[in-house]
Amino acid sequence: MIWRDISKTETNLFKGIAILMIVIHNFLHRFPTPKENEMVFFPERIFDLLSIITTEPQGIIRALFSFFGHFGVQIFIFLSAYGLTKKYHNNDNNIIYFSFIKERLLKIYPMFLLALLSYLIYMSIYTVFYEGLSLLPWLQSIAKSFIFKVTLLFNLYPGQGYSLVGPWWFMSFIFQFYLVFPFMLSLYKKYGTKFLVLISCFAITLSFLTNGTFGNVSIFFTVLGHVPVLCLGMYFAKEQEVKIPNIALFALLLIYFVGNVNEQLFFVSHFCMALILIYLFTTIVKKLKVNSHLYKLFMFFGTISMPLFLVNGFLRAPLEGIAHKLDNELITLVLCVVCVSIASLYAICLQKMDTKLHALINKLIGPKNSS
Repeated sequence: MIWRDISKTETNLFKGIAILMIVIHNFLHRFPTPKENEMVFFPERIFDLLSIITTEPQGIIRALFSFFGHFGVQIFIFLSAYGLTKKYHNNDNNIIYFSFIKERLLKIYPMFLLALLSYLIYMSIYTVFYEGLSLLPWLQSIAKSFIFKVTLLFNLYPGQGYSLVGPWWFMSFIFQFYLVFPFMLSLYKKYGTKFLVLISCFAITLSFLTNGTFGNVSIFFTVLGHVPVLCLGMYFAKEQEVKIPNIALFALLLIYFVGNVNEQLFFVSHFCMALILIYLFTTIVKKLKVNSHLYKLFMFFGTISMPLFLVNGFLRAPLEGIAHKLDNELITLVLCVVCVSIASLYAICLQKMDTKLHALINKLIGPKNSS
């Protein structure tokens, strides 16, 4: 594998492939088996996957997306560090910390607030008219989690990481990455690659010593659990070309699979899969012909990746429940396509609302503070 700088177009294609992995995974992963090894280690889950592959060929597509689809998040983690490092590494001036945080917040927070409002409206209607429940008790039951979501600190509180909408843990994570990125970049500029290696080793060692949890919170809900992938993004952003021998990729694949049955290696499995996916995505993007159907498809989903990420989790209802009730592999995949289509349409609407909201914010606080 040879890594070279990717353009904004190629970055968008990466996002398009990754968000499709995530959205399809989110619809399919809550069947009894196979569940993923994402935040917590369960050695039996890889055997559930192998069982379906060998005995239930009709369920292979669902099983693969259920088990592997969440790794699309690792691509977004990689691209976040990659993009910020490309933007700021060669900047002669140091990052002005609070200006940087304000800029990043203005980029993600308005759309997240719109998604929270959308969730509240949609799930209120769903709760009352589809499930036939009273609205006030439901609102009371989600009040604490809703408040935590607004703070963007909810992944640090036990039991709140997956609350309301599971995929939203990423929003808390990415905000916390923004808080530490200026310090990471400053140290990277000063000490070079050895800093990235050292901090990655520190994060992995800490995972081993704490058994992957801090006060009943999985390390993978936090920045610490993803430091190696973040450092990978920072390193790739600075280097014009990175050569990784194919034998190394094979070793990463082996470590990943062993990490599904060995808890110590589980803590490096996300990093291993991130590198493998970078190789696969790079290969796919290189082979895509401009204006081909796949190219247009990935470009479209890359363009709406953020709003789609925010809304797909709650727009699964009630289609996901219907899929579980019918328990038919073909019908499940059809309902998944319908769900992705509906979520994509609303993601476009959310993006337009976000544009208008940013225009309003710009009028109130001035264009220099927007991003």
